[in-house]
Amino acid sequence: KLIYIDPPYNTGKDFVYPDNFQDNIKNYLELPGQTGEGGKKLSSNTEASGRFHTDWLNMMYPRLKLARNLLRADGVMIMHMDEHEHANISTLLSDIFGEENILGAAVWDKKNPKGDATRLAYQHESIFFVAKNQSEFADKGGLIRRKKNAEAIIAKARQLVARIGKQDLPADLKDCAKRYKLAESCVVDFHRSISLELVNDEFSEWIKNQGFSGGEEAYAKIDTAGDVYRLVSMAWPNKKTAPPEYFIPLKHPLTGLDCPVPGRGWRNPPDTMKRLLDDGEIVFGIDHTTQPQRKYLLKNNMVENFPSVIGYGGSDDALLAELGIPFDNPKPVELARGLVAAGIQREGIVLDFFAGSGTVGHAAMAQNLTAESPARYILVQLPEPLDPDDNNQKALVKFCDKLGKPRTIAELTKERLRRAGKKIKAENPLFAGDLGFRVFKLASSNIRAWEPDRDKLAETLEASIEHLKTDRTEQDILFELLLKLGLDLCVPIETKQVVGGKKQAHEIHSIGGGSQLVCLSPAIPQADVAPLALG
Repeated sequence: KLIYIDPPYNTGKDFVYPDNFQDNIKNYLELPGQTGEGGKKLSSNTEASGRFHTDWLNMMYPRLKLARNLLRADGVMIMHMDEHEHANISTLLSDIFGEENILGAAVWDKKNPKGDATRLAYQHESIFFVAKNQSEFADKGGLIRRKKNAEAIIAKARQLVARIGKQDLPADLKDCAKRYKLAESCVVDFHRSISLELVNDEFSEWIKNQGFSGGEEAYAKIDTAGDVYRLVSMAWPNKKTAPPEYFIPLKHPLTGLDCPVPGRGWRNPPDTMKRLLDDGEIVFGIDHTTQPQRKYLLKNNMVENFPSVIGYGGSDDALLAELGIPFDNPKPVELARGLVAAGIQREGIVLDFFAGSGTVGHAAMAQNLTAESPARYILVQLPEPLDPDDNNQKALVKFCDKLGKPRTIAELTKERLRRAGKKIKAENPLFAGDLGFRVFKLASSNIRAWEPDRDKLAETLEASIEHLKTDRTEQDILFELLLKLGLDLCVPIETKQVVGGKKQAHEIHSIGGGSQLVCLSPAIPQADVAPLALG
């Protein structure tokens, strides 16, 4: 449903992503002469190179092409990009996805211009939004996000409405009495009964002072049922005048006289206007001289269109320090969480094939705390080796050594996810969602392919009697079976021992609550088959 990536930017530094997937990173660097004796890097992708843009785009093109194929018909890709390749990536996305499927590029205002800039001091990045099929994506809801402060607004209204009918002092007089320690007898005559009108005045003032977005700030009224709402025009939105039946006037409920009709007619036909009127969704003025307006309840409009400017200047340095992960410049989890929520919306899988520190996985887990349908995630990260001689990577090397793990970026990704899951669980003990993950490495099949030689047919046939590769584990074989059967790689698997005849123990893997039973013992006596099936 969502591919969310933050690819390596083309800043003139090395990016290690091989295009020959049969090669390891060491061979990849050796082929173009980027490493010398001892595996030391010899070159960088500098701007002096005539292939400065080409090298980077050649790395991105096949990945974006595959990304499009992996998306659902209603899927979307979200991609971060800085100024170095903004124009080129825009062209590349149009070529691969089709210009009609480009939803736009939002500006992420990071609130902090680059201090070492020799040209324009950029303080923003771009975030591209691209649909697999724009019409199908729109049919499933399009690019929307939940109003960030909607729950807080509704909670505040509920708190104020609960005071209606009670006695209270005006806020300024209450502050004065508290400051000067006035006796209750001095202010008793100034108590007033809290009315809906007073509540609305206080609510409107509170909304005004919160710094909400325009879409949220408009919800500044509370009705008699205690619901938060805003008023919108019911005028015909098009330049051409509406049909004659769209000009039937509404009668004011108190005066019984006709209210003004918009110059180009009402937005809705008579049947819809009657339904809105019967449902109490039309608000009249104090008398018939005011044009009626439509009431939009916040509880029915909890989402808004995704804006083209995202203001987020926060850093996750403190969060990673708390997790004990020495990773520099990760994407902020809260920013990523909002983008995951917008891209997934209801349900689906989010894929990040430039996983880095694992922010997207962390964001998906955090989003699942409140999501109706939890998102699942797949993260892909090359086991890119860390350089102990690089000052920027020394802390990462020490971290891996302390864990007793290989010195690779992938090990940092996994450890960050483990610690993020523990933190989320500790802070939300009642959360019953799944915070675990499984780790897989790409490998060839466990089954040895038979490559017959016509001249030595008997020998090649005999060599293939042992059809499984000897360096593979039972787990390797089990998960290849899941792949070949088209089963979910995260399906629950329970392993237990069943003792057969001659007290020989066999391991039985129960997949998906017993929907599949797998036994991979080298040999199973005939007498043990029935007990294994029943076990």
